[in-house]
Amino acid sequence: MLIHIKPTKAVVPVRKPNGEYLAEAGEKVERSSFWVRRLNDGDVIESKTPAKAQAKADKGA
Repeated sequence: MLIHIKPTKAVVPVRKPNGEYLAEAGEKVERSSFWVRRLNDGDVIESKTPAKAQAKADKGA
């Protein structure tokens, strides 16, 4: 299941499991124990998909 998350604080970068940083605007990621821990710790928040991305998904692009 994919979820859209973004860092709670833009000035504090959040590392992804592969070592890269999560984008400030947020990203869709696979819900896993790693991301659930980050959510519970308050490092990231679950957010709605940005309108542009949702429009693309609705069109099937």
